[in-house]
Amino acid sequence: MSKREHRRFTAEQKLEILREADQPGVTVSEVCRRHGLAPSVFYRWRPVAQGGSAVALKRDAQRTPRKDDPEARHKAEMERMRAVIAEITAENLELKNRSEVGRFIASISGDESGRDADR
Repeated sequence: MSKREHRRFTAEQKLEILREADQPGVTVSEVCRRHGLAPSVFYRWRPVAQGGSAVALKRDAQRTPRKDDPEARHKAEMERMRAVIAEITAENLELKNRSEVGRFIASISGDESGRDADR
């Protein structure tokens, strides 16, 4: 079983294929076969085209890159790492603020348990 080559269609090509299928006497299957397109992709394009026409179809064409693209994998990994760093930083700040609030409350009440052990 050979891998199918992934094709990219421009917004104009997508609109032309959709218009072609709207012609009388032409079936969607026929148009899809002619263009080497899966019918499920055609039916995904149709509501997108009706909702926003060429602009939406262009955005649809810019979907996630193929998984075997090293640059895209690297970029996705960097984004994931940035998100993890942001999350850890936010947690760290939250813990720091809680600790400072605890020390402040302890100093007001005269309780020594809220202070650091090394003080």
